[in-house]
Amino acid sequence: MELGLTDRLRRNEQLSRTTQAAAPEKAEATPLTKRQQARADQLELSKRALAMLEQQRKQTEVIHRQEKKEDEGGLLGELETANAQLEAFDKEMKTMQKCQKIAARIMAGDKVPPEDLRYLMEHDSNGYKLAMALRRPKEDPEEWESVLDDEDRNGGTSEGGDASAADAAPAPAADAGGGE
Repeated sequence: MELGLTDRLRRNEQLSRTTQAAAPEKAEATPLTKRQQARADQLELSKRALAMLEQQRKQTEVIHRQEKKEDEGGLLGELETANAQLEAFDKEMKTMQKCQKIAARIMAGDKVPPEDLRYLMEHDSNGYKLAMALRRPKEDPEEWESVLDDEDRNGGTSEGGDASAADAAPAPAADAGGGE
């Protein structure tokens, strides 16, 4: 098989040598036809076609600008949504921490204010049931101040003027409870 392939290669080489030697005119003519062919491949556009292509290019630019604006607006919207979710999770986490603190005090057998009990019932009813079930009696239960903020006491609405009045109200209650 190898011999057959080698023989073919030799024959092809000999044929190419003979064709180059026999036809020197064709070798010179070949580059000329390529130049002519290159000239024939040129594209000529009319003014009307050129105007139409320019209009399409402008339309695609406008579409790309709109898509960019939508993408930027979409990212801002996603960022705002993520911030809102983060704030909601933060608020929920603070509520859970307060509920856990109240439940731990109940389970230890200490006394908590009635507003804290209501808060625990409203926000974590299962936690309230569990804390009451696991409550241990204590000979000398400690009386705790409320864990709740003014915002929690007022049902989530806190105003600047009411906050100072609400801060003053728990202070006498703490003095009265800590007296004896």
